[in-house]
Amino acid sequence: MVVRATGDAEKPSVAEFYAGKSVFITGGTGFLGKVFIEKLLYSCPDIAKVFMLIREKKGLSISERMNQFLDDPLFNRLKDKRSTDLKKIVLIPGDISVPGLGISREIENILLETVSVIIHSAATVKLNEPLPTAWKINVEGTRSVVALSKRMKRIEVFIHISTAYTNTNRKVVEEILYPPPADINEVYQLLEDGITEEDTERLLNGRPNTYTFTKSFSEHVVAENQVRVPTIIVRPSIVGSVKDHPIKGWLNNWFGATGLSVFTARGMNRVLYGRSSNVVDLIPADYVANLVIAAGAKSGNEKSSELKVYNCCSSSCNQITLGTVMAKFTEDAVNQPSSDMLLPGWYVFTRYKWMMTVWTILLQVIPAYLADTYRILTRKNPRYVKLQSLVAQTQTALRFFTFNSWVMKADRVRELFASLSPADKDIFPCDPISIDWNEYIKDYCCGVRQFLEKRK
Repeated sequence: MVVRATGDAEKPSVAEFYAGKSVFITGGTGFLGKVFIEKLLYSCPDIAKVFMLIREKKGLSISERMNQFLDDPLFNRLKDKRSTDLKKIVLIPGDISVPGLGISREIENILLETVSVIIHSAATVKLNEPLPTAWKINVEGTRSVVALSKRMKRIEVFIHISTAYTNTNRKVVEEILYPPPADINEVYQLLEDGITEEDTERLLNGRPNTYTFTKSFSEHVVAENQVRVPTIIVRPSIVGSVKDHPIKGWLNNWFGATGLSVFTARGMNRVLYGRSSNVVDLIPADYVANLVIAAGAKSGNEKSSELKVYNCCSSSCNQITLGTVMAKFTEDAVNQPSSDMLLPGWYVFTRYKWMMTVWTILLQVIPAYLADTYRILTRKNPRYVKLQSLVAQTQTALRFFTFNSWVMKADRVRELFASLSPADKDIFPCDPISIDWNEYIKDYCCGVRQFLEKRK
């Protein structure tokens, strides 16, 4: 049962909005998706069901897939305190890249009759996916989810998870919908005719990759739906580990800032493309989940027809620089040694591509070959050249973001948080100004050791 704090009678709580309602979520098996689901179940105890779209796997039954999904420390507090609530998760076999999401007619009818809230989080996370593939998943997949929502009888709010980097052509990004990066008809024509790499490069027109390009178009697909149902676009920036709940430091992948920061701190990467003074827009995963859930409740309660865009970002009110992030990860690497690399944390910044290439060869590639030669001579398996290949991929994928710096306005996020009741502010913290970066990155580094490297 949802209990409202004394003095909050005039403000319906977030949990009260979700009481008795069912949520349909795509991308639920991903990093953010897991945090969304755990938070919904734990902090909205009277929620009815969480329907989760999931691709079928040969050789695994639905129950086996469920056990696999829940076999994560993230769900421990639910298992310990309210394990029966985990039965509210209902797996929906389907595929975001298939027309109609690949959902059976029987299951579709259940969704049409019961779902009140959609959280559309599914997307390809490969930054440089070929455009036809990225378009099929990020744009056409979104179109399929929107089409399904239009037929839902109880739908109250549609929440789309985008990215803060859909508008990298602007140094200051407001919480508004900007024009798409290209003519959508031209994109469709090129995709139909057989798009080439040259076509893709021309369409991107300075955008860093197909991920940000297609996510920009997906925002417009979602915006077309606002006349029928309250619609929200949430744009997270670089999502880091969990800050507070359910587990400080929890994360389950090396994507985003994690891989580059750890590689650099431990001496596997020695060259950073950009300036140390560039702003890194980090945001904890639980702050994204808290914002999504609270924004959904607020919009659903107000029944507003306005498209609301929330930049879930820190750069406009609580900045941290690239140099500071690397220094804090380096401090942890020195205090908690985990590799045999010499001089961990020794690295240089440059804004010249030719110099980056030279420094990478001198400081990373040549030492890697020398180290592997030594390992072979001492009858050990070589490892450093292969590791350098992974470092190079990470450098290439992220150098646009380390080279540039943006200010992502988050005024609407902060206004939303300020409007919450005192009780909900404790349960759903999402104001980026409250992040203590020293404490957060310390927990972040602990999370890397515990959850990615499996070290105590």
